[in-house]
Amino acid sequence: MQKWEQNHEAVEPDLPQPLDRQQMTLHYLPLVDLQSGKWIGAEVLLVRNFLETDAETLPADRIVTQNRGEDESLEKWMLHMACIQNRQWQEAGITPFVVSVDISAPLFLKEDFVQTVERILLESRLPARYLELTITEAVASKAEHSLDIFIQLKKLGVQICLKEFGKGLSCLQQWSRIPLSRVNIDRTFVQQFVIDQQYSTVVKMIIGIAKNLQVRVTAEGVETAEQLHRLQHFSCDSAQGKVLCGPVSAEQLQKEWMRAGKQGESESESTASIEPVRQRATPVQTQEELFETLRNQQGMTFSFRKQGNQFIHTLCQGELLYRIGLTPEQVVGKPLLDILPAAQAVRKERYYERAWAGEDNVNYEGYVNGVYYLAALRPIFQEGIVQEVIASCVDITELKKAEEEKRISEAKFRLIAENMSDVIVILDRQFLITYVSPSVNQVLEVTPEAILHQSILSFLSAEEGIKVEATLREIMLDKHPKLITFTWGQQEGRRTILEAKGTPVLHDCGEDGQIIFVIRNVTAQLQAEEFLRKMEKLSVVGQLAAGVAHEIRNPVTSIKGFVQLLRRDQGKKEYFDIMLQEFQQLESILREFVFLTQQHSNHYELTNVGEMIRSITSCIQAETDSHRLELSLQVAEEQLMWCDPGQIKQVISHLLTNAIESMPEGGIILILVRPEGEDKVMIRIVDYGCGMSEERLKRIGEPFYSTKEKGTGLGLMISYKIIENHDGYIHFCSEPNKGTTVEVYFPMKHPLPLSAQGGAPTT
Repeated sequence: MQKWEQNHEAVEPDLPQPLDRQQMTLHYLPLVDLQSGKWIGAEVLLVRNFLETDAETLPADRIVTQNRGEDESLEKWMLHMACIQNRQWQEAGITPFVVSVDISAPLFLKEDFVQTVERILLESRLPARYLELTITEAVASKAEHSLDIFIQLKKLGVQICLKEFGKGLSCLQQWSRIPLSRVNIDRTFVQQFVIDQQYSTVVKMIIGIAKNLQVRVTAEGVETAEQLHRLQHFSCDSAQGKVLCGPVSAEQLQKEWMRAGKQGESESESTASIEPVRQRATPVQTQEELFETLRNQQGMTFSFRKQGNQFIHTLCQGELLYRIGLTPEQVVGKPLLDILPAAQAVRKERYYERAWAGEDNVNYEGYVNGVYYLAALRPIFQEGIVQEVIASCVDITELKKAEEEKRISEAKFRLIAENMSDVIVILDRQFLITYVSPSVNQVLEVTPEAILHQSILSFLSAEEGIKVEATLREIMLDKHPKLITFTWGQQEGRRTILEAKGTPVLHDCGEDGQIIFVIRNVTAQLQAEEFLRKMEKLSVVGQLAAGVAHEIRNPVTSIKGFVQLLRRDQGKKEYFDIMLQEFQQLESILREFVFLTQQHSNHYELTNVGEMIRSITSCIQAETDSHRLELSLQVAEEQLMWCDPGQIKQVISHLLTNAIESMPEGGIILILVRPEGEDKVMIRIVDYGCGMSEERLKRIGEPFYSTKEKGTGLGLMISYKIIENHDGYIHFCSEPNKGTTVEVYFPMKHPLPLSAQGGAPTT
């Protein structure tokens, strides 16, 4: 019994030692010929903690049948011991047969793998033709990297088996390039093909294609007699599974083999005798099913031979054949010139010549009656001479349509990108410019080649670069478009102001791969906007100057006239009263102008709004009584807010004064204080006076606009500024001859950070 332990003396000193102390034992799963019923080979299995257990009762969880590349030294040990055991069987007189060993992808793709196999064969003295290496379809799919390894192994004489066929995504073209000797139909298909027609079609197709490529086929995991019978009916060459024989030890396999009377027959003789028997035993019905399978495949399979100077087709089947408007009768037995137009026939004959000359990888694209297809040609050798060439074809019409649509889409994109005035820039994840549209020459006065494959940040100043980089990272993180304005440094000290919208390009998995920037030059636009702002400021200053001149001229004219009268000794006492009133009016105007130039108030206090309104109403009580007015104050609940009490009183007093003056006939003025939401307080003042028209409402707050005889319009303008400084807002609603409602909203929170106050506020 072959056991593997870390300190076992039987292991060669130059072999890799195991990575754990767990005992491992090799067992063998026989490979049975389905025509003769005889054992023709065995697959090596690794058994964990196996202690002289009968093979028929071997627990499944002790069998380690697959190598996953987790322990390279264990795989090499299995390969070495399998070769030694096979040589020992031959020396014991057993008919030579092939032993198959699983090889994982990591070990197979190692640079020294072929040398390792060659060394083991020399040390074990086993002829290479009795060793079969089993690889998965995943390794075959990497044929570009592993084809050289396959060729070197084939030169050694080692046989190669492809397992789990049908589970992966490798195509027939890749399969046809590998020098295979055997293919294993995956157990997933074997267990389902009896009850599922789709699986049955797949199994028949695999067997049919393998037969045409002269590759033997083995079914894995055969568990029922019905599966076995169906596989024989499909002309499958061999099988493995518990319905035939379970895993056995080396000693048991030797006894069973010798008991079956196989000793004395060479492997070449066995192979030579089995194949003719299998072919003669193949019923006509099975051949018909094979052709039916080829007929029902989505692609097309054809073969040809060279007769004289022409290539004559010997087989042609598949759905693709009918889609291109041909039938087998129009192809089989005929050369290309009888099937295709002369130009196409001459072109394809060049590929036929290459395959017939023995070239192993010949592919070409064909187009017949509106259908595109891809053909892969593989020569079939016998004694080193090409006997036939078999071709597998797949329909690529949809792929061609997609490529054409992509080409048209790219052409449209380039048409737009190369003719629009805005610049299109594509950045990769490192912010390198991978594409820039030709319009960059007009916008930035640089050629596309001058900035291509460079970081966009290298063309910006340090400050602008930090801003743009932060925006780019936000785009990649948030995966949403963003707009940014930045300056682009140019020669001769000129700078260009650019506006760019960056949009992330997301892959199918949601990961961002690139950023597309659409950039436009907004330098002229911003300069025009700046010019308009300056003109607007000049216009405002002009209006303000005209208003100041108008408001000050009236009191100055009055004072000037009275001074002239006083100079003529024509003065009266009431003149002094009038002059004093004009001086007070002039002082009020100047005071309001001074307030407009002041900074925000920093004196905020936590104020009781209800108490503040009550103090205001007490101050104007005498004025309301003289106008036969009644103030009705309603405070829903006591509210506290941060504010400058003096300024808020100025606003409320001004609004109440306007309400009083709008009701010369007397009446009631309503004042309501209530919370608005969780963070605001509302003060509402309602009068039933003359009201205002919609046109007047639009001009509320303009300087020097007033409905009063001696009003300057600065009162409401100042009120607006106070409310704005407190982060509040005001709303007017009025109808002529019905009254006016004013609502003022203030936030309860502190409008400025404490650091801006110079310390903590006082209450």
